[in-house]
Amino acid sequence: MTVLGLIAALFTIFIAGFGAALLIFSRLERINLIECACLGWLFGGGIVSLLLWVCGIFCSGLLLQAIVTLGCLLFGIVGWRAKRQSKAKFHLPKPADAAEWILGGIIAVQILILIFISFKHTLGWDGLLNWELKARYAFQNGGTIPATYYSSAGRLFSHPEYPLGIPFTELWLYLWMGEPNQFWVKIIFPLFYAVCAPLLAMFVVRLSAKRRAGLLIAALLPFVPAISASQGGIVVGYADIPLSVFYLAAVGYLLLWSRTDDSRFLIVFAACSALLPWIKSEGIILWGVLVLLGFVLALVRRRLVQLAASIAPGAILIFAWRVYLRVVHLLPHSDFVSPSFTMLRNNVGRLGDIFRILFTGLRETSQWSIFWLMAAVALIYLVSSRKLERVALAFAIIIPISLYSLTYVFSGWPSYTAHMTSSVPRLLLHVMPAGWLAIGLALSAAKREIQTL
Repeated sequence: MTVLGLIAALFTIFIAGFGAALLIFSRLERINLIECACLGWLFGGGIVSLLLWVCGIFCSGLLLQAIVTLGCLLFGIVGWRAKRQSKAKFHLPKPADAAEWILGGIIAVQILILIFISFKHTLGWDGLLNWELKARYAFQNGGTIPATYYSSAGRLFSHPEYPLGIPFTELWLYLWMGEPNQFWVKIIFPLFYAVCAPLLAMFVVRLSAKRRAGLLIAALLPFVPAISASQGGIVVGYADIPLSVFYLAAVGYLLLWSRTDDSRFLIVFAACSALLPWIKSEGIILWGVLVLLGFVLALVRRRLVQLAASIAPGAILIFAWRVYLRVVHLLPHSDFVSPSFTMLRNNVGRLGDIFRILFTGLRETSQWSIFWLMAAVALIYLVSSRKLERVALAFAIIIPISLYSLTYVFSGWPSYTAHMTSSVPRLLLHVMPAGWLAIGLALSAAKREIQTL
């Protein structure tokens, strides 16, 4: 029964997201089946977790589960009907030669290996105490987190202010399995990798017109040790890899929209960027970076009205979560003090240590191998190209790393260096897939220029 419940939970998540993706792409003559499947997982997790949160305010137990299930099926039915009415056909991209078949096979095997490895490990510290703990509380309370959790001083260690995207996705599996099974819930995290690799390949292909380069970059993705071996990697149940996948998707579709002016890409960007703050608190920073870059791209392309509509969902979700935390009387607690000019003036001397620790972390080959060296060369190349989308991609990586580092000026820990050392590797994971996209585009562009000499 546990496994059947797990399958039902994953099925409803996928159906909801796949239906939403079909609604977006239904007017195309050919719908990319792999793209819709990837977005099905991203959208589905967002839809289920948001429905559980909103509907859980008014009901609980079996009624809550039934309403959310109905909502998932409704998304699937409406999306399928839209596809049928437009007479669109599914298209499954196939490798064109032996090299592409080999690279595609390598990617598939890597996904299976990471799924296997995930089940050989237990959930890590934050995976248990910051994310799974919320799912367990909600499961034991009929699908909703008790309001007393947010105002309990004894629960501050679990960061009640963190958003519920990952915990409520885990909760959905628990509700269907009938128990808070920490073994099977780990399937969530390698599935995010299974989405990341195809999306990364797809973005490289669409932005460079080099299919082989896209598959190669996707095949190189797991050779960064931090993917599976770090404290924020796939196998430990943290929110950092899921956040990085949403960020990759948002960046990729923003660049595609800028290049093509296709409103469908903007809609996907709006959805993925809006869910960033719902996955982890740092998602607000990433969302802000995308708003800034989107503004620059829209200003140059003269599409500011379209962009304004696309950032509204994220702004609404951020505001709604802040209001909710105020309503449930969240106890003030943070690893950072409130920013002020006085605090900035007093702590500006920290900057030397902050950037020293950052660069030391970037050079840590046991976690990153030579990834950041490759990314640095790619970023320099993209910026020097002076092509709008390439420069925007470079800054989509540089700005978050810079902002993350500067926040430690306001660290509330007794030792800000210990705070930074413990968290920087996880923060760097947030932009790592986007870094691979930069490497892929730089590699493709450099190869094209060499061939034209």
